[in-house]
Amino acid sequence: MTTVAVHVDSKAELTTLLEQWEKEHGSGQDMVPILTRMSELIEKETEEYRKGDPDPFDDRHPGRADPECMLGHLLRILFKNDDFMNALVNAYVMTSREPPLNTAACRLLLDIMPGLETAVVFQEKEGIVENLFKWAREADQPLRTYSTGLLGGAMENQDIAANYRDENSQLLLPIFMQLGSRELMMFYIDLKQTNDVLLTFEALKHLASLLLHNKFATEFVAHGGVQKLLEIPRPSMAATGVSMCLYYLSYNQDAMERVCMHPHNVLSDVVNYTLWLMECSHASGCCHATMFFSICFSFRAVLELFDRYDGLRRLVNLISTLEILNLEDQGALLSDDEIFASRQTGKHTCMALRKYFEAHLAIKLEQVKQSLQRTEGGILVHPQPPYKACSYTHEQIVEMMEFLIEYGPAQLYWEPAEVFLKLSCVQLLLQLISIACNWKTYYARNDTVRFALDVLAILTVVPKIQLQLAESVDVLDEAGSTVSTVGISIILGVAEGEFFIHDAEIQKSALQIIINCVCGPDNRISSIGKFISGTPRRKLPQTPKSSEHTLAKMWNVVQSNNGIKVLLSLLSIKMPITDADQIRALACKALVGLSRSSTVRQIISKLPLFSSCQIQQLMKEPVLQDKRSDHVKFCKYAAELIERVSGKPLLIGTDVSLARLQKADVVAQSRISFPEKELLLLIRNHLISKGLGETATVLTKEADLPMTAASHSSAFTPVTAAASPVSLPRTPRIANGIATRLGSHASVGATAPPAPTAHPQPRPPQGSLALPGPSYAGNSPLIGRISFIRERPSPCNGRKIRVLRQKSDHGAYSQSPAIKKQLDRHLPSPPTLDSIITEYLREQHARCKNPVATCPPFSLFTPHQCPEPKQRRQAPINFTSRLNRRASFPKYGGVDGGCFDRHLIFSRAGLKASVFSGQEEDGSLLLTSATWSQPLSALWGMKSVFDMNFSSNYLANNYKRNCATFNPTDDLVLNDGVLWDVRSAQAIHKFDKFNMNISGVFHPNGLEVIINTEIWDLRTFHLLHTVPALDQCRVVFNHTGTVMYGAMLQADDEDDLMEERMKSPFGSSFRTFNATDYKPIATIDVKRNIFDLCTDTKDCYLAVIENQGSMDALNMDTVCRLYEVGRQRLAEDEDEEEDQEEEEQEEEDDDEDDDDTDDLDELDTDQLLEAELEEDDNNENAGEDGDNDFSPSDEELANLLEEGEDGEDEDSDADEEVELILGDSNLSISALED
Repeated sequence: MTTVAVHVDSKAELTTLLEQWEKEHGSGQDMVPILTRMSELIEKETEEYRKGDPDPFDDRHPGRADPECMLGHLLRILFKNDDFMNALVNAYVMTSREPPLNTAACRLLLDIMPGLETAVVFQEKEGIVENLFKWAREADQPLRTYSTGLLGGAMENQDIAANYRDENSQLLLPIFMQLGSRELMMFYIDLKQTNDVLLTFEALKHLASLLLHNKFATEFVAHGGVQKLLEIPRPSMAATGVSMCLYYLSYNQDAMERVCMHPHNVLSDVVNYTLWLMECSHASGCCHATMFFSICFSFRAVLELFDRYDGLRRLVNLISTLEILNLEDQGALLSDDEIFASRQTGKHTCMALRKYFEAHLAIKLEQVKQSLQRTEGGILVHPQPPYKACSYTHEQIVEMMEFLIEYGPAQLYWEPAEVFLKLSCVQLLLQLISIACNWKTYYARNDTVRFALDVLAILTVVPKIQLQLAESVDVLDEAGSTVSTVGISIILGVAEGEFFIHDAEIQKSALQIIINCVCGPDNRISSIGKFISGTPRRKLPQTPKSSEHTLAKMWNVVQSNNGIKVLLSLLSIKMPITDADQIRALACKALVGLSRSSTVRQIISKLPLFSSCQIQQLMKEPVLQDKRSDHVKFCKYAAELIERVSGKPLLIGTDVSLARLQKADVVAQSRISFPEKELLLLIRNHLISKGLGETATVLTKEADLPMTAASHSSAFTPVTAAASPVSLPRTPRIANGIATRLGSHASVGATAPPAPTAHPQPRPPQGSLALPGPSYAGNSPLIGRISFIRERPSPCNGRKIRVLRQKSDHGAYSQSPAIKKQLDRHLPSPPTLDSIITEYLREQHARCKNPVATCPPFSLFTPHQCPEPKQRRQAPINFTSRLNRRASFPKYGGVDGGCFDRHLIFSRAGLKASVFSGQEEDGSLLLTSATWSQPLSALWGMKSVFDMNFSSNYLANNYKRNCATFNPTDDLVLNDGVLWDVRSAQAIHKFDKFNMNISGVFHPNGLEVIINTEIWDLRTFHLLHTVPALDQCRVVFNHTGTVMYGAMLQADDEDDLMEERMKSPFGSSFRTFNATDYKPIATIDVKRNIFDLCTDTKDCYLAVIENQGSMDALNMDTVCRLYEVGRQRLAEDEDEEEDQEEEEQEEEDDDEDDDDTDDLDELDTDQLLEAELEEDDNNENAGEDGDNDFSPSDEELANLLEEGEDGEDEDSDADEEVELILGDSNLSISALED
């Protein structure tokens, strides 16, 4: 009660003094007593405030730091009185020339500095700083002291200090050193000498600024300054000042080396003192101590002492005790300042942890290297002295991690990682990353997450830590509820850029974690297999859970959490442009490691990345030309990825898909043979064309060749070119490099410049594809032109090659003897005629659309072409031929006849009728009808829909347009991309996610699942196909399950609910697909936004719900249009649609002011149908009068009538069913019967 009374008295007295000042300040009376009493009140409450042990480095307003303190209330009372504050600064400090008044005013101004905005006072008031400088130099005490204190407060503002930098441009450090500043500071920081903790604290602040200078810091350490700091008692305000001195001292590497060379007990006391500051000091002291360790972990001496005093546990406790990481309330009761301080603590702790594990990583690397050198021999590398700092770049850290993963023991034991694991800190960091992603207003949010990711990246060199990422972690969802998710999914979300847009450093850190988890060595699997398959008589020991099992589990976890989708999306990233190439390389490296899983490899092989040569397009050029080194790495990993997926080596730079690689493999395995007599006939014909008739006659007799020319010789006519080099069809990649050898020969003996094909080319692997040339002369475009030179000198006959001395017409240089000798030295062996012909025929074989491995002998006169794969009873493509063959080959006229029929029928859809449905506003009713059971029609009421919350949230794919669906036998349910067994209520399989919207449907055959563009096999869960044309399509099957209809989903960006309701989720067209091979059939544009579509049970009609009227209208109508499948859209139909649209627009304009609800109540479907019939009659009458240019002729009308009479009997017993979807309710009704 006494304290409260004193506080009340202080407020009342200050209020009284202000009232007294208002009465007397204009009368010329002395204001010094009033100002002095105010100063005494402020000083007394300041002393009371400091007894509460506030943070001495907290520069906030005392009323904000402690809302209950009286000092804050007094300062607010003063600052609210603008007249007094203006008079204090303007009149008593700047204008007055009375020293007593100046002294009292400066004293009061210095007392209220903790709550004063210095920039407002010292920057906006011109001349006040000059007055303070003058008083600090010339005035008597105590004005000189007060003005010096005010100058110190003003100079803490960088803008103010910059304005007077020229006046202080001389070097201050030599002056301080000459005046004995070090000895003075050593005196002031000794509390036994000063007996004033506030003076000691200010001296420590001044000392910290001097320790940034190398010379002063070196002398301070050499003269026992560190020991002097350790003598400051704790806890105290001065001890918090020590934290800043140690932090600033750690920035000076030379000084820290001297500190580490102190006796062991001194360094031990430094570490112990700093650990105490980190645990028990004020928030600022904890921050300074944490940053001290983050810098000094590079000194092994400090690191060892830190571990000896259980420093890792103490460091981790800084974040484990933060209220903002409490999932229950997230520090809901904390103030904004406390939340900011907690986030700062999390950032500094993560930064210190990163430095800690980087230092230990280097030590562990030395240990592993020394172990390998002892076992394999070599010179031992001695570690650096413990007092020397070891700093490493990010690239060096990555190399260390790669070395430990590749060459470290299978069960790597790492003491810091084991301690970290026992403290459950992996889950803690994952929670911190997840929560920090939502710190939108925190300036260092990105740094905090990056530091935490770097810590996890270093720790994942240990298999045990990798397994922790496969465990579930409790995090908060968007609604603030606690959910469980797999740790690796958090990493993948950050890597994808979901929370941090275009922050490359965070993405690279997250990718490094994934790489460490999936790119470990798998060569130990074979050794374990040998170990298990021992002799049967020996009892096989239980195989430990080794790194191989860890690697397989991490592959599975990354895949099941949509890792393939994330990594594939990063392969085509283009922003930020300066880091896109490096991100691509890291993502591709992760895919290479992940592709060692057979399941992942099978899925990737069916994706457009490989099936459509997309990865080769990415390999062509970098995103930024300055980052070509990163692009080279990407190309290296991409080539390795292609080799892993295809199983065949790849020449970098070849644009091939998996299908082409398989085709090239078939060509490479084909055995090429040809009739030898055909080759001899070609030789004889060539001899005859060159005038060597006698030689040709001898060849004819010896080879028993027919005297007449071959009947097919016209298909191959040699072209004479006396002075041209040997030229083959332009084939850049012939398997055995024949073109290379021929080109090298031709470049020696030719009299003209070599042809483009004469340049040597690298020999590709056997499995590479031989691409066909662009064009060929002659009667057959499939046979390349071969031309021979008249004389071909041979290097084997001992004659010297004539050196060319005469320049050619094209200005080529003349060869010197040196060049000639060099060519002779490197001349390859000449090819055989058999190899030339074999490779020529193999090239023809490679051009076949469907090459086969086993081929009959090739003909040199007839172009080779492998037969197209075709059934013996293949149905003809022509519909008339197919119809005629039904008598011989029922039921579709041959194999694939049904497929051809579907392509013909479902490639067209003509408008049959338009049916308007009444509006059902609130979506509470459902009208159904049926033709197979009672009742035939029923009106249902819609009740509440419940959303069940299940515990297996980690299985969710979170599709935006998820819709659960049963398989045809109702045994399985597909929900959110997860397959469930209805009978056991268990998840069977989780399909990989490659899109954000479509959750998937079952194929009516019950063997496949279609999720957007991916076709999955239900029997093996393999990816069968990818159909890009199905992208974002809502799929509807016909009754027989042979044809699919797909309507394109449109992006929905509107936030307003009304606009969302009005906007159709589909586009204005739908597509038809063959449901057996998923080939697109046709695209039908209805010119209106589509809301839904469905088919009838006979596959004759398609009902499409389209919007009617303007999209801007609030009451947007919908219309159901019936499209007859297989009916050709005629010009008359299009004209009718246009006329109908015009009439609808006119009706909307006429009824714009009417009440829509009253009109809808009077609406009758029968009246609408009658109106349409009357309109049709009017159109027919107009056609008879000749007013309608598009009316059918009399013969056409007669034919139509005959067709109608023939079809009446067939349609009389059939009830056609059409599903109509009400526009606002998404409810199905069955309505129409003809």
